[in-house]
Amino acid sequence: MPTVQTVLFEAVEIDVSNNKQLFIHPIHRVIAEQFPITLKFAILSCCYDLKPGQYSCRHTFLSADKKQKIIDYSHDAVRLEAEGGGMGFRTTFENLKIDAPGKYWVRAEVPGLRAEDVLLRIEEKKKGAPRLNIRG
Repeated sequence: MPTVQTVLFEAVEIDVSNNKQLFIHPIHRVIAEQFPITLKFAILSCCYDLKPGQYSCRHTFLSADKKQKIIDYSHDAVRLEAEGGGMGFRTTFENLKIDAPGKYWVRAEVPGLRAEDVLLRIEEKKKGAPRLNIRG
């Protein structure tokens, strides 16, 4: 059964020794001391067990209620020749202004497959607030 898996990353770098992409620090939340903030992050959506055909991907950053599109990017279609193959789509959103803390969503849409929504919590931590010190 075809599957889409999406992970958010803090950054993507290029390993100059072999020219491969390095995905740095998977994230599921961002903590800021004051708002607005400017955010940069990468999205990687991997598709598995695909049938031969053309595949594209659209990444959309949505408001908490999933009704307001904040930004999106659509990838050009890529042809897959073999049965059971896979492919990945990477998008980087930069200079994304976030005015307030809250729950935001990243939606990955690959035509013909079920869309996947990934939650990104953006939280506020007041400057000077006590930190938790939990020891096992």
